[in-house]
Amino acid sequence: MLVNFMIIGAQKCGTTTLAEQLATHPQICFCQTKEPCYFNRVTDWQEGLAKYHSLYEPQAGQICGEASTTYTFLPEWAGTHDRLYEYNPQLKLLYVMRHPVERVISNYAHRLVRSTVHESPVQAVFADPVYLNRSRYGVQLRPYIQLFGRSQIKLLLFEEYIATPLVHLQAIAEFLGIQQDGFADVEQQTRTANKSVGEYYLNPTGEKLKQNPLLKSATTWLSPAIRQTVRRYMGKRLEEKPTFEPELKQMLWRFLEDDVAVVEALLGRRLHIWRQGYT
Repeated sequence: MLVNFMIIGAQKCGTTTLAEQLATHPQICFCQTKEPCYFNRVTDWQEGLAKYHSLYEPQAGQICGEASTTYTFLPEWAGTHDRLYEYNPQLKLLYVMRHPVERVISNYAHRLVRSTVHESPVQAVFADPVYLNRSRYGVQLRPYIQLFGRSQIKLLLFEEYIATPLVHLQAIAEFLGIQQDGFADVEQQTRTANKSVGEYYLNPTGEKLKQNPLLKSATTWLSPAIRQTVRRYMGKRLEEKPTFEPELKQMLWRFLEDDVAVVEALLGRRLHIWRQGYT
């Protein structure tokens, strides 16, 4: 078997929701692990391929897909695009983008609620380059376009996708070569999965305990209410999105505006939805 398509990013751009919705299509066999991150973690990808393929159980007529946003974490993980091309040069790729400054804010909230960042926004985002790097969509896309070609990459805007999910899912189905009418009524059911605001997330200690095999087995016997109580006790919840001062947002925009222009060139249109209030 071969995996036929992958959602390769971007992080905090609705990829979890998109993966859940694609998995409902009867012609899609989605990876049992939403983000296996296999090809960015290995150098000899052939060695563990059987184990990776064991995450799929395709039925007749199904295509296989997965979603690992780490595949576009440059320069953190080098060579991922080369390994994917060696694995399947016909691979089709989905890349979702949101306003690059809003993605930085969501990334900061993602870490804040998990207690992996404690600095203020202005201290955090310039101390760690990943905040900006993961919003540099042009940089992340360039090696994939060079290898796979533009025709094998489907670009989506997060803001447009969540506004009309079914329209975009049907466009994705056409891109993947499967039936466009295979999705449930997502217009009423679309939600942003893996959101950072309003949900409880385990702190680092809780995450370590969660990985303990004995505790992991025990939690399967707990009711959802008890599991939620434990999550509240050992976790944290953001009641609202972190505040980034206008000056900081404008500064981030200046660093990212060139990549916005690259995306506009790839899409063949000006992104007023992103530029409003910035240019």
